[in-house]
Amino acid sequence: MKAVGISDIGKCRKNNEDAFYVPAPTDDIQNLFIVADGMGGCNAGEVASRYAIDSFLEYIRQEQDSHCQEDIPDLLTEAMVASNKAVYEKSNSQREFAEMGTTLVAAAVQDGKIYVAYVGDSRAYLFRKKELNPLTTDHSYVMELVKLGSITREEAATHPKRNIITRAVGIKETVETDAVVEKAMKGDILLLCTDGLSGMLSDRDMAEVIGKRMTLDKKAQKLVEMANERGGYDNISLILVDVGGKN
Repeated sequence: MKAVGISDIGKCRKNNEDAFYVPAPTDDIQNLFIVADGMGGCNAGEVASRYAIDSFLEYIRQEQDSHCQEDIPDLLTEAMVASNKAVYEKSNSQREFAEMGTTLVAAAVQDGKIYVAYVGDSRAYLFRKKELNPLTTDHSYVMELVKLGSITREEAATHPKRNIITRAVGIKETVETDAVVEKAMKGDILLLCTDGLSGMLSDRDMAEVIGKRMTLDKKAQKLVEMANERGGYDNISLILVDVGGKN
């Protein structure tokens, strides 16, 4: 399974508060991919995103052997709960980390299925047959308005309050996690990203790049390049995974 992760500071931020995990061949956890977008004063956002991923992975290490494939959604949800607890406790341990938090989207690929768990507005997409379809639904103020029928998805993309999220890891003592399971098909490419990418490029723009005959590395670099060309207002992070799958 081929995968590539990339993170860029963008053109407007002084530091990069995003973090991601793509397993190296020697890592003890394989076929798991994570993207996080931290928030908080000073460097707290950087701490939140990295700490959330590390805590998530630590839980998986401790529990993965006791879970079968059917339990993967539960395992990911439990890891999210553990990650939330760890970040929340750290945010309350030092004044400099007060009220820090992060989005978190994690995807596990195993035995022809894609399992996704997420909190916040970092997204998971599935590229299939030249189309890019979201697997996640943003936990955001504007998405709540869309659900209520107050605005359209198109209006949400340019709404002045589109960056306000309604759920985050580490902000509260508990967090509600959403999970998705999708059957993988041959040719599928999984995209995980922060809103530094999805907020700059339309789904159609991203689909056009992912559908090109280039390596995953070049596709990832092109997506970052385009996001910066459109303004690069936020940190830009993404993971592309050639899922493979079967017909």
